[in-house]
Amino acid sequence: MAFGSSIVMDQPRTMFAHVLSVQGTAVVVTNHRVQPLPMRPQEGSSTGKLVCQACGQQFLVTVHSCARTTAKRVRYFVLGLTGLALAALLLWLTFDVAMQPDGSDLDTDPDTASWYGYTGMTGILLPIFGLGYLINARKYDGVGKLRRIGEDGTPSIRTAGHKLLPSR
Repeated sequence: MAFGSSIVMDQPRTMFAHVLSVQGTAVVVTNHRVQPLPMRPQEGSSTGKLVCQACGQQFLVTVHSCARTTAKRVRYFVLGLTGLALAALLLWLTFDVAMQPDGSDLDTDPDTASWYGYTGMTGILLPIFGLGYLINARKYDGVGKLRRIGEDGTPSIRTAGHKLLPSR
């Protein structure tokens, strides 16, 4: 069985939502009217037209096929594991190999200090990116861009009052 094949379905779990109301300041409660997205294509990706049932505005949404969704999820998974492995290697090089007690003034050498700075910071940032990619590998549903179609027929980036609700 391929990675995540039981999770990727013909119908995306992500829903199109029209924001009805937003209430609260510290705890925000948002009410939506949701509707399903178009079905997945057999191969590649397709951009389908979607009409909001609440306000009648038209939108374009890109939905990827099962194969493309699975391939992107595998790519995110591999990038996440590579980032974590590279971070472990850099931290090992920084704190085990580079900090050998060869002399009392070794830590004050500018080349060694810059080595600690570059590899140490990279070794701290790479796990953050690696974990982000692993989370994306789990949550990616194969739904791409959401664009509102303007009066002149051109797609716009701004979709005020509408959004894609990811599945949980």
